[in-house]
Amino acid sequence: MRPLIYVMTPVLILTILLASRFVTWEAIKGVDRQAEIYVQEGTASLRSWKLPQAINAFTRAIEIEPKYAEAYVKRGLAYYRSEQYKTAIADYTETLKLKRYQADAYASRADAYQSLGDLQRAIEDYSASLKRRRNPQVMQKRAETYFKHGDVQNALADYDALIKRKPTAMAYYARGNVYLQLGTQSYENRLKLALSDLDQAIALEPGFAIAYISRAQVHTHAASRTLANRDYTHAIGLLTKAIQKQLMLTLIKNVGAF
Repeated sequence: MRPLIYVMTPVLILTILLASRFVTWEAIKGVDRQAEIYVQEGTASLRSWKLPQAINAFTRAIEIEPKYAEAYVKRGLAYYRSEQYKTAIADYTETLKLKRYQADAYASRADAYQSLGDLQRAIEDYSASLKRRRNPQVMQKRAETYFKHGDVQNALADYDALIKRKPTAMAYYARGNVYLQLGTQSYENRLKLALSDLDQAIALEPGFAIAYISRAQVHTHAASRTLANRDYTHAIGLLTKAIQKQLMLTLIKNVGAF
């Protein structure tokens, strides 16, 4: 029995030393229960858009547990929704320092940079997020940011990858708009490529009003006025129905309040 102890003790010590490289003492001992309760309260407030209450609850959790990554990343979202973008960036940066929720923190920090108009940093953070997790929504955002930044080729590459992986009406619609900006293509070919993608977008989502408007613009550029007028008319009909539905829902909600 004693020889076994002599063998196992060094192994146990080595295991602890190796584990300590990846596991912090905070993770071993667990999170303070009261801090967890504050994060739960903050999460509930965040879901119902009670943003000041959410920020307050997450702040209390952080005061108890200064390395509580979940509290930082969620408080960052609360600040972002409150349009306090610089403060949100600070919380997302703190989350990244704690090496937790990295894909989400990078993507969320990119959203904040985007809102501040810092497109280059937004692209860098979206890219960092995608290296950690291939998320179609993040790729869509990076493509949109490339396009805003004037980088049409990279925007097109992202949309190509999106459509190859999961073709959606929004991806086709967005790529159709990018095709119109391609300086490497002839004007006639750009219209043809854009029209093809907008046709696909409408086929996938027949109620996609803005896609009809974009397609009408392409028909106008191609001097197909009859087709353009048809698409504009259909878009107006869809938008009118959407407005009427929203007004009806608002009326029902207001009546129910009395």
